[in-house]
Amino acid sequence: MIGLKRGTVRLCEHEAEWETEARKTIVQLKKIMGPVIQDIQHVGSTSIRSIKAKPILDIAVAVEHFEDVLALEKELEENGFYYRPGNDTDRQLLFACGNFYDGSGDMQTHFIHVVRAGSMEWINYVNFRDYLNSTPSAAKAYEDLKVSLAGQVPVDGGREMYTRKKHDFIALTLRKALAKSYLGKVVSIQIDRPLGSRHPEHRDIIYPVNYGSVPGAPGGDGEDLDVYLLGVEEPVRAYTGRIIGILHRKDDVEDKLVMAPAGVVFTREEVARQVYFQEQYFQTEVEML
Repeated sequence: MIGLKRGTVRLCEHEAEWETEARKTIVQLKKIMGPVIQDIQHVGSTSIRSIKAKPILDIAVAVEHFEDVLALEKELEENGFYYRPGNDTDRQLLFACGNFYDGSGDMQTHFIHVVRAGSMEWINYVNFRDYLNSTPSAAKAYEDLKVSLAGQVPVDGGREMYTRKKHDFIALTLRKALAKSYLGKVVSIQIDRPLGSRHPEHRDIIYPVNYGSVPGAPGGDGEDLDVYLLGVEEPVRAYTGRIIGILHRKDDVEDKLVMAPAGVVFTREEVARQVYFQEQYFQTEVEML
């Protein structure tokens, strides 16, 4: 089954039909939009294989310029994709499908989220899906939350409240998913607190390792995602290395990455010992590659 009365909340067991319909929709959009599309993927709860979801498909479309999409508005509408300008932000365009939009009924079947290629909106759509599909415990926690909320809100007209109450879980999951997406990758970082420097606020803390961030990757505190650089025994201002671990702070708004030079290996215990100077003030769990 695909489609739900506008504004209502009803969860269904995952269906293979959702994947089939998503593939058909992607093919259809590619025919209409052609080279305007840089990437297009099935996202949202119906793309998470193990959980219940509302039977409405979410498709994320990555483009370079929104103007190229708006130029195709008429053709998109002729094929059942209705532009919803009141739901736009400066970072996303929304199109929707279903007979609610042509005035012949009250059903919604698809939401098409058009975002800029490489933007955090695109990264978040893909990371959220991939993280939950690869982390069964997180997927189960999300399903449990959805089921609980579906039982709390009105069946009719409760969707806005249902969506709002998922916000904190989604924000935390996106934070973890972003950090997890770097694990094992070679990245370049900027060092703002080199080895031997003092903490800018807590002057008694002297950094025994280089400490920096991934430019443009948002951490949970609104700043760039922080990185401990281990295995480099001199102060540096920039470095390219491999992300070998994640420090999950259970009592803070952000997680940290751990980097090492190519070929250098650290155990979980060695990482914990080298970051203790700062992580001792938090409840931190070390995840290693």
